[in-house]
Amino acid sequence: MNCPPHTFSADPPDTTRLKTVLFCQTCGRAAGIDDWPTQMDGERVHRIDCPDCGTTVWSGLDADDSDEQKRVLTPTA
Repeated sequence: MNCPPHTFSADPPDTTRLKTVLFCQTCGRAAGIDDWPTQMDGERVHRIDCPDCGTTVWSGLDADDSDEQKRVLTPTA
């Protein structure tokens, strides 16, 4: 079985279309990141819930998780 050769476009990329698509693993909803309702905590996104089934699709980090002073250094060699 021979695969056809790949052809590449010489046209410039479509910059009006976003590649960021978020999927709900429960109901299968797929939409651009701006089409999902977000719950904010100050200026940070705290949680994104699916408007169709109510499942939490993404949950942000706690404020303590981003504090660099509490991170444990791990040796790499």
